[in-house]
Amino acid sequence: TLSIVKVGNGTTSTNSLAQSLIIPDRPAAPTGVGKTDESYAGANDGSLTGLPVGGEYKQGAAGAWSDISSATVSGLQPDTYYVRTKATSSAFVSEEAAITVGSTSATPEVTPAAVISFTDEQLAGLAANAVYLINGQNVSADTNGKIAIDSAWLGETLSIVKVGNGTTSTNSLAQSLIIPDRPAAPTGVGKTDESYAGANDGSLTGLPVGGEYKQGAAGAWSDISSATVSGLQPDTYYVRTKATSSAFASEEATAVIGTLPAVPAAPNVSADDINDQIIGLDTTMEYQIDGGNYVRYDGNNLPVLNGSHTVKVRVAANGSVPAGAEVTLYFTAPVAAGLTVTAVDPSGTANDGKTTISAVPAATAIGHKLVYKTFGSSEVIPPRVGDAATGYADLPANGLINAAHGEKIGVAEVDADGKIVKFGFTTAVVVQEQTSGGNTNVPTAPPIITGPSSNETDVIVIVNGQIENAGKSKTTEINGLTTTTVIVDPQKLQAKLDSQGDGAIVTVPVSSSSSIIKGELNGQSIQNMDNRSATLVLRTDHASYRIPAREINIGQLAEKLSPGTKLSDISVNIIIAEPSDETNQVVQNSAIRGNFTVIVPSVDFKLIVSHKDKSIEITNFSMYVERKIALPDNVDPNKITTGIVVDPNGVTRHVPTKVIVEDGTHYAVINSLTNSTYSVVWHPLIFADMENHWAKDAVNDMGSRIIVNGVDSSTFSPNKDITRAEFAAMVVRGLGLRLGEGTLPFNDVNEQNWYSSAVQTAASYNLIAGFEDGTFRPNATISREQAMIIIARAMKLTGLAATTGMPDADELLSSFTDSAAASSWSKEGIALAVKAGVVGGRSDGRLDAKANITRAEVAAIIQRLLKKSDLI
Repeated sequence: TLSIVKVGNGTTSTNSLAQSLIIPDRPAAPTGVGKTDESYAGANDGSLTGLPVGGEYKQGAAGAWSDISSATVSGLQPDTYYVRTKATSSAFVSEEAAITVGSTSATPEVTPAAVISFTDEQLAGLAANAVYLINGQNVSADTNGKIAIDSAWLGETLSIVKVGNGTTSTNSLAQSLIIPDRPAAPTGVGKTDESYAGANDGSLTGLPVGGEYKQGAAGAWSDISSATVSGLQPDTYYVRTKATSSAFASEEATAVIGTLPAVPAAPNVSADDINDQIIGLDTTMEYQIDGGNYVRYDGNNLPVLNGSHTVKVRVAANGSVPAGAEVTLYFTAPVAAGLTVTAVDPSGTANDGKTTISAVPAATAIGHKLVYKTFGSSEVIPPRVGDAATGYADLPANGLINAAHGEKIGVAEVDADGKIVKFGFTTAVVVQEQTSGGNTNVPTAPPIITGPSSNETDVIVIVNGQIENAGKSKTTEINGLTTTTVIVDPQKLQAKLDSQGDGAIVTVPVSSSSSIIKGELNGQSIQNMDNRSATLVLRTDHASYRIPAREINIGQLAEKLSPGTKLSDISVNIIIAEPSDETNQVVQNSAIRGNFTVIVPSVDFKLIVSHKDKSIEITNFSMYVERKIALPDNVDPNKITTGIVVDPNGVTRHVPTKVIVEDGTHYAVINSLTNSTYSVVWHPLIFADMENHWAKDAVNDMGSRIIVNGVDSSTFSPNKDITRAEFAAMVVRGLGLRLGEGTLPFNDVNEQNWYSSAVQTAASYNLIAGFEDGTFRPNATISREQAMIIIARAMKLTGLAATTGMPDADELLSSFTDSAAASSWSKEGIALAVKAGVVGGRSDGRLDAKANITRAEVAAIIQRLLKKSDLI
């Protein structure tokens, strides 16, 4: 109890009376207060429990008091906390209850027990996603509890410690683990390079069987089952022994497969057997004659090729580039000629069954003599100079020999060795004479006709299937050669044309065994047909020839023949004929050189416009003109690969050909822009490297048709980029165009280049154009868009462009994801070719206009062009 007195000031006041005041004691500290410690160092998750709600607490002696609103306070750091009840209007704050929140101690992590996985090159047996100290460096395990073995650890002893979590755990004790070194790389590994660019025929040798190899640093490992692996592309290859349960995969041996310099393609040369020359030979090439040494052609040292020779030509080696693939040419000795042989019937019945043969000039050289051979009714194939006179007999001095009338008799002059130097032939004249005094007429053989004889009959002409007696047939024979001519009546033909209207088909059918069949119309009839867009067809038992009248250009030809002459005075002859014996021999020689088989006898197709003693033969057309050659019953139509044109110099070329069936007869339908001698041939060709290629059928078909050549006799190299010159040559051959047409418009192409004649022809038909500097750049690769433009121009020539119609280029090409990359100048041509189905994108849906085009792509495109144009 307090006594409280107010003290006076010592002057005016004295101390007051005492107040008695009782001061109560402080309430006792709260009871029942508890706590939970921090779960681990730094967790700050301690708590106070059993607190007096409405009281207050503080952390530490110097802490600030906080109100207690709940019996538990959480999230407390380790420390001493004080709890009391608050003061009221009638009581002090209570005594303080002191509570200490403590911290839990961390424990070490379990010592690692890592093991080595030699095949995976990993440490295994660790905790998933845990952190370890390996030789002092932090490394994390993956979700499978594995750590990739660093190459720096090979051959080292590792100290592996599992890192504690910093709260409930501390770092483990260290595991000591020895990592063995990698075995040494295999020894003795070798390689062979690719034989030429694109061959993909490299190999690895001396390999460890049971090991593995890979192509490139990022390649996948493949098992080694043999000491040699073949069929490899140029690249760096890695070889090693495989890992085992106790050893890593070995160090890697490396082998780099390169590519030998590209072997130049076989040159585009041919044999001119008539003039004994190599067509297309230039100074980049060398030649070999009859197995001798190769000789480099220098522009002056032309080979001497008279006689029979086998000649090989190739591009000569140049630096590291090896000599190219060979072309084999065959030259034959010239056909023996020079003898004029005649036959007369000897007088007198004693000479019945005989003829008298004479030949000039006489054989006057020492050791030379005349011999003869009876060919009967067979075709006479003249021998070649130097041939042995097999089957010949000495010609009697008086020339009298046994013979039947009409038999063909060949006479040869032979040298002292029995080799033929000259030749000629004639037809035997044998007349059976009557016996004197008899009354019985003995039949006599008809005399040989030395001048023309003829007979004339009425024949039909067919206009749009309607028959009209509108022609006269006349057959003549001159020295055993028969010609049947059907002359079409102009008035009757005109009447039919008027009744049938435009687009009529005028067919002149001729059934005759004559060697030469002609359909003859006058120029006015041809002009009238031209005005009506009519087509003329000459049809024989073995062939037909179909030509639109406008292709004759009768008005221009008439002016060339005789200006001012009436068209009705001009004769137009459409002709189907058997070739001469000399032409047949040229064809056979070409077959030998070209390694093909002639399946059907050759046929000449001609168109001659004449007036009096002047004539012009039409040899070129502005559009493809159709010819049909019937296949004999004994010919397998599946063994027809193509038709060919054989020029007089023996040069052959493919012409687009297909086989059809009409009225039970198979026909080879040949379309060409020229007139000449045509043959149907069998030339199967399969390239070994096309076996598993997407373009196999197209490439082998084009090779069999003599359109594409391989880099050698069995290899095509389909994935190799193609040059501009090679592409031009393939297109020209595919279209069946005659080489060497027009002039050479480019300053970087000259006549010595193998491709000059193909480039010349391609330019003359407006298929190709050069660059602004006047060059063609023949050896540069050609892009897909450049190739497509040329194909679009070819479509105009075949007529496919007209039937396809010009598309909206932007709309059509929008289906290609990269169409915007195509050059603006190329888009119309590309779109035309795409619309026709001749070209398309690559397998990823891209047009790839700027990429180079490959040899396989070109072969497939040319095949599609010809098929879509209905030419094959």
